[in-house]
Amino acid sequence: MTRFPAALAATVVALVVPAGEPRHGFSYFGDLKYPRDMAHFDYANPDAPKGGVARMPMIGTFNNLHAFIDKGILAVYLDPRLGGLLYDPLLAQSEDELASYYGKLAETVEVADDLSSVTYTLRDNAHWHDGTPVTVADVLWTFDTIKTHGGASWKSSYSDIVRLELNGPRSFTFHFRESIEKTPHLVIQTGGFTPLPKHYWAERDFEATTLEPPLGNGPYRIAQADPGHKVALERVVDYWGRDLNVNVGHFNFDRIEALYFFDTSVMLQALRAGVLDYYRDQNESFFATAYDFDAFHEGLFKKETYTMGQSYGMHWAVVFNTRKPLFQDIRVREALTLAYNFEWANRVYWHDGMERNNSFFVRSGLQATGKPSEAETEVLAPYRDQLPARVFTHPVPLPRNPAYGRNRETLQEADRLLREAGWVVNDFERVNKATGEPLRFEFVVTYGDHERMLVPFVDNLKRLGIHAPLRKIENNLMVNRLRNYDYDVTVRKFYTFRIPFPARMRSQFTSRYADLPNMTNYAGIKNPVVDALVEKVTQARTEAQMNMAGRALDRVLLWNFYMIPDGHPRGRHLVYWDRFGHPPLGLPHMNWTGFPRLWWIDEAKSARVDAGIAALKDG
Repeated sequence: MTRFPAALAATVVALVVPAGEPRHGFSYFGDLKYPRDMAHFDYANPDAPKGGVARMPMIGTFNNLHAFIDKGILAVYLDPRLGGLLYDPLLAQSEDELASYYGKLAETVEVADDLSSVTYTLRDNAHWHDGTPVTVADVLWTFDTIKTHGGASWKSSYSDIVRLELNGPRSFTFHFRESIEKTPHLVIQTGGFTPLPKHYWAERDFEATTLEPPLGNGPYRIAQADPGHKVALERVVDYWGRDLNVNVGHFNFDRIEALYFFDTSVMLQALRAGVLDYYRDQNESFFATAYDFDAFHEGLFKKETYTMGQSYGMHWAVVFNTRKPLFQDIRVREALTLAYNFEWANRVYWHDGMERNNSFFVRSGLQATGKPSEAETEVLAPYRDQLPARVFTHPVPLPRNPAYGRNRETLQEADRLLREAGWVVNDFERVNKATGEPLRFEFVVTYGDHERMLVPFVDNLKRLGIHAPLRKIENNLMVNRLRNYDYDVTVRKFYTFRIPFPARMRSQFTSRYADLPNMTNYAGIKNPVVDALVEKVTQARTEAQMNMAGRALDRVLLWNFYMIPDGHPRGRHLVYWDRFGHPPLGLPHMNWTGFPRLWWIDEAKSARVDAGIAALKDG
């Protein structure tokens, strides 16, 4: 009979929940693309050379290397939830599938038929950087410690897990709360679990920040940590997982350095001077204007844009607080939407680098396009009497405005709608025809970019006789306002994914969360049709069902004008000195950029760049 240490035996539960067969991975919908004996992921280069240094910038600072508490400012590449390189998760996500995960630290995964639990078996050769094996004792200790001493965000991550059951020397089962909705998201959540070394933390305070490099088991370890200046990771030569098929072609740099800057302009100067190698530029203006220098024209420095596989959601939108009486009239919301000239702002501010958010699920299968299909109409038909007629008859894109001058036609239509809603112009001021009350509201934002994009909108509203002052406030004040919905109109980003998380989607769009404080239903949406369609999306058991329900939901949200869609980037912008090799980027090859995991140093290119930089400096 196998014996467990006393500390572990107390948690063992005799009841075994029926589970499926042990598999080498898990797919949210359908089958896995890759078999157990795959050589490597298709997008990875198995011949990528190892070596070299990659230097990239960060804006800000750090004062903590401990990722599992919500204290201090964590250094980059350490948070496992964001693809950290210090620890290995149980499962690794494939970059060329919708949502498939393959065994990394775990050799197999078994999912209960009713999704009430998931069982993992650890690989028998996994070890920490000091050579100590990774064991189920580490798994149990990590789970218990995070649940009791971890940061609030970490405790929340595992709040749906009611207990951890040990099944044998390498096997354990996560059991989910009976009351929680059983969806495949629960499995994905556990797949990101990263055990910590119990023996390392025995003499250390888990709840305290630290600048001592912690012990990990991943492909990199911390080699240098200089707060406010630099954090450097070095490749672990004897990394236990270096030959795993899910790791082939990965982790090629010998060293990854993140250099910290307080000022973006200074950082860009350092990048152009060759102090840095790579940067993912998310500022459309910078990407369009900041790299016009000799090295770029000579082909030593590259700027590229790729359309990746991740969904943008709604990205940014101007949100009406429909809890306010003024915005409960759909005609008012539509009129204000028509008054917004996205095309002008895109040309002037973003150098035409943005596309309009004509969907709440941009670049996902849930995005509605054109007129509703027969299948979408079938989904929407039971709610016909509760929906605007245009949901069934019109395509979803908003009208395009001229990028130069004023959007006269849409302003005229906005005026018509406002008059129809009882708001007329009297002495150049828009007032309520019955009461004489002026149409006034306030924009509240925190970011300079949002302030800039709203200035011409405020001017357009003045031409409609509407007084709408724009107020920029500190972030902490904004947080409190959002928690209590203390605003008329604001700008928010609505993250959605190609497979939406049920709790997130409900919090953003459904009636139940419209009046509860500290939720993300910023528009205050209370629409029974939206509620019903959200449930169809979250309860879908096939990708086709989910996408069809999502497209129907997209149309209902758009035609109710709860917010004014702004724009999303046409792609992900990468700028770098041409010393790298990388796999094919963008759809259909990859969901993300692959840096730094899949890139490598090309020695010939790197030598050419070094010579070119030296020549430019001498010149």
